[in-house]
Amino acid sequence: MRRVLILPVIAAGMLMLSACVDGSATERHVFNGGAIGSGLGPSTSLTDGCVSCGVGAGTGVGAGTAYLVDN
Repeated sequence: MRRVLILPVIAAGMLMLSACVDGSATERHVFNGGAIGSGLGPSTSLTDGCVSCGVGAGTGVGAGTAYLVDN
């Protein structure tokens, strides 16, 4: 089961990242901020027990901060 899911997940990730190739600097910064926030969100929320809340909050804070800093 696990081997079957690896290829579609990699293909979906590559497809999502290819949409950001011709983006402006602001779009790339917001994307990177959101990615960093979604990566760090779960690690900070492990003490609270709500990992999905940490991912959502981390993504929002990361993307919002990158947008505000860039503008």
